[in-house]
Amino acid sequence: MTHLTVYHLPGRWGLPSVSPFCLKLDAFLRITGIGHDAITAATPFGGPKGKAPWITLDGETLGDSSLIIERLKTVYSVDPDQHLSRNARGTAVTIERLIEENLYWAMVFDRWCRPENWEILKNSILGDIPQPARALLAPFAKYSVKKQLRGHGMGLHSEAEITAIATRDIQALSDLLGEQSYFFGDLPSLTDATVYSLLANIYQVDFSSPMKPLIEGTQNLVPFLARFKAAYYPEP
Repeated sequence: MTHLTVYHLPGRWGLPSVSPFCLKLDAFLRITGIGHDAITAATPFGGPKGKAPWITLDGETLGDSSLIIERLKTVYSVDPDQHLSRNARGTAVTIERLIEENLYWAMVFDRWCRPENWEILKNSILGDIPQPARALLAPFAKYSVKKQLRGHGMGLHSEAEITAIATRDIQALSDLLGEQSYFFGDLPSLTDATVYSLLANIYQVDFSSPMKPLIEGTQNLVPFLARFKAAYYPEP
């Protein structure tokens, strides 16, 4: 029998994980009903790529949420996108890239570069790392994340420019959702898990972010978050 163990970063503020990628995988598992053991890791360093989430599947260790999901779809013969047309599947990939390769980095900037969020971050994102290791790791982690932001390009922009980028992304998501329950109609797909995982980690957390009023201002994204949460995370 196939045995799956999922390793994810800690949860806060009612979310199973403070990592959008961990939350995306968790949401995928809930949509598909795949049974698994879940283990919380204080840091992502135990993963094969130094990032979370990662899994062990019958003794094999795999990293990267998207690659993990593709593997699980094959092993368990499940596909939350089976109801999508070919055109919709192409749109789904486009939305995934918008979320994970662009808007995600605006969220990272908010968490790691805004001074008002630093104490919150140390006590939440890094909160499961015991002292004094946390005090030693925090400055190094901050330096490393800022370096990643610059390497990506998002970290080269001003705060106003990053907010403008996020505004376009969030409005695009709102326009694509429209009046539908989910991004491709009445049934959820992996796209909904992907969007939920990031927007919830912006909107439902204690970090200060100019993206919160942007999400509220769309009128349809907050109801979407509530709808997805009620369907797959009904627990308090």
